[in-house]
Amino acid sequence: MREGSGIGIAMGIVHGPERESGWRPLVHSPQEGRVGEPVAEICRALATIVHLSDVHICDAESPARLEYLDHLADPGEPYADIYEEIGTYRPQEILTAQVALAMVRTVNELTVGPVAGAPIDTVLVTGDVIDNAQANELGAYAAVLGGGAVTPRSGGVASSWVGAPSAGFWSDRFWHPEGPHAGHDPDRLTTAYGYPGVPGLSEAARVGFDSPGLALPWLTVHGNHDALLQGTVAPTERTRELAVGGARVVGLAPTQTPLAALEATPALGPARYVDEPESPTVAIAADDTRRLLRSGDLAEALADLPGDHGFAAGERRGYWARDVGGVRLLAMDTVNPYGGWQGSIDEEQFEWLRGELAAADRPVVVTSHHPSWTLLNPYAPPGAGRRVLADEVIRLLLGEPKVVLWLAGHVHGNTVRLHASPHGGLLEVTTASLIDWPQQGRLVEILEHPEGGFVVAMTVVDHGGWWPEYESDLAAMLADPVALAGLSRVLAANDFRARQHPTALQWMAGRPEARNATWRVPRPPTP
Repeated sequence: MREGSGIGIAMGIVHGPERESGWRPLVHSPQEGRVGEPVAEICRALATIVHLSDVHICDAESPARLEYLDHLADPGEPYADIYEEIGTYRPQEILTAQVALAMVRTVNELTVGPVAGAPIDTVLVTGDVIDNAQANELGAYAAVLGGGAVTPRSGGVASSWVGAPSAGFWSDRFWHPEGPHAGHDPDRLTTAYGYPGVPGLSEAARVGFDSPGLALPWLTVHGNHDALLQGTVAPTERTRELAVGGARVVGLAPTQTPLAALEATPALGPARYVDEPESPTVAIAADDTRRLLRSGDLAEALADLPGDHGFAAGERRGYWARDVGGVRLLAMDTVNPYGGWQGSIDEEQFEWLRGELAAADRPVVVTSHHPSWTLLNPYAPPGAGRRVLADEVIRLLLGEPKVVLWLAGHVHGNTVRLHASPHGGLLEVTTASLIDWPQQGRLVEILEHPEGGFVVAMTVVDHGGWWPEYESDLAAMLADPVALAGLSRVLAANDFRARQHPTALQWMAGRPEARNATWRVPRPPTP
């Protein structure tokens, strides 16, 4: 590992001393200890997987985004206690491609699992690889992970991101790293929360770069943001026109109240955009590369790359099965294509899963974007068939002793839970996102215990971006995409909404037993 670079396995990147504004820089801490008994010397490695999730490569300049709705959840707003969090705007959303690059470079430095020392078999990305179901976002994902030139921008010659000097409008609810527009006072994030000035960032974030691509094989799972606008709304002809067009909606219509968004964007069931003909807009450059994806586009894009990345070209379904090392990996597609950000599966996929479990001749690892407790979305239009929810799925998995582990994402946090079963248990693990704090992946080693059952050893991995608190050569930092990834992590660590909920960032980072830990997955002795 490079000294001081920020790259590390379980090395510890934590908040430094708090300033008067509440802003906290990041500092390195001593390497985290491991929770659980040391078992590597007595176990046989079945598979070693790098688990990444919720990359959220984002076209932050797209007019199909709904940043203005995020204000409704701002601290002090009259409806903030109703909305709590909307999640359509993050100050670091312009740096998602750079974070993905930093993680690719970090993963390329890994060769073996740190516990058992076995070679890494694959990288598994459990969905929300992009943010707003757009073709240009998918192209950037394929280029970062597959290798090639990455263009993290859209539209015209100047940025139309809501925080840029060239955005075409002013709102003090967005962070403006270059400072306020002429005639305006500084934005609220700067004055109330201590967000820094970073002159030149808006354009630096748009500069293209080359990615080496992952040196390891990699597989992709389908997430709700890969198919639905803002992870919630099924595309329509109206939103397809909006995405490629030249007008950005910047607020609710004069006739609307803030409750319009609550009614239009439920977690379960159909959702819609709230804009109306009289909604305020600003002009931006149109761009056909922002077209919204259709069914099968993700599979086709990945099939055009060398290697096997999970989806098969020409297939409309998003679920698949692969052998990885000594385990059978079964990937579910938990996206409800009809809308809502929570998940479910259809009955055809449920029967496929049942058949795959019965036919497996080795231990099984299941994977999906949504973890079990978010498979809550039953909505289907008339004639579309029933959606299968959490209880049925988990009962099926717990009834099969071959199932050892479930890897998922979606909740943007490092979590772990052991589901009890007649056969001993099923371990379910989610890994943090690459857009929110702590921007980590993890190494997952699946081991066979000689006394029966399995051991799962988990180790978090920090990407290699680092943004020093004080830096004299700002131009050099802005020109380095990996340094920009470090700035993204600092911004994520200072999420201004999380300051109203002190445990939010702690939950994302995870308890010690959900980070660097070794878990025994028991099985009763064979008679």
